[in-house]
Amino acid sequence: MTKLAIKIAGLTDQGQVRANNEDAVWTDPELGLLIVADGMGGHQSGEKASGMAISSIPTNFKQLTKASQVGEIADKRFSAETNRLGFCVKMANQMIFEASKRYPLDSGMGTTCTAAVISGDRLSIAHVGDSRCYLIRRGQIEQLTQDHSLAMEQVRHGLISKEAAAHTNQNILTRSLGTQAEVQVDLDEHPIFPGDVLVLCSDGLDKEVSAEEVLKTVMETADPQELAQRLVAMANAAGGQDNVTVAVARVDKSGIGELFKSFFKTR
Repeated sequence: MTKLAIKIAGLTDQGQVRANNEDAVWTDPELGLLIVADGMGGHQSGEKASGMAISSIPTNFKQLTKASQVGEIADKRFSAETNRLGFCVKMANQMIFEASKRYPLDSGMGTTCTAAVISGDRLSIAHVGDSRCYLIRRGQIEQLTQDHSLAMEQVRHGLISKEAAAHTNQNILTRSLGTQAEVQVDLDEHPIFPGDVLVLCSDGLDKEVSAEEVLKTVMETADPQELAQRLVAMANAAGGQDNVTVAVARVDKSGIGELFKSFFKTR
């Protein structure tokens, strides 16, 4: 198996219109973990919900990984690691839901959550809501997640076109974290290869920047931090009507320098 080196960056911005930022992002290069969450709810409750998601998932994932525990096997088609990530997302759902019941001002708060882990040569994804995960490979871009929104449900049933979906009920979610006691988490797994780039984003990016524009920018930009900054700037330049958040991972072969770093980390 080829030793892979992963470079990760994340950036969130309130955009050009919104008074506050309900998005949140988390990146952990050591775990190979990226999370994007887009909160919703009045009285700053959206910020609380997304913040709870990005704080609880890494903590629980790290603890379960260290203990070699999964928590729950939701889908036997996937690895223990993918099921572990999904379980951590479900735990975040429960935490947010219970908090919304304890504090009246936070009633109804929720958040989207798209989480990805790169481990070895495998990509694990756990997803709820309409934040997205794109994979860029060999000059092609693919959306690996399905939007859990009313508009995209209508597209999948052939009721409206994708073009119409961009302007119809775009913000009505059919699934989110924290709004119900139980949540269905989409799990997925993919092989990962040197040269692959992952882009996780809130809908503040995809409403302003097309997948084709994302692809072009990825192909022009090698550094993940610069790429995240460019994508956020593009969303703001196009209007910035919503908060915008991006998490980027670039996968390369591990060179001798990375191998030395890995060696000394274990000493």
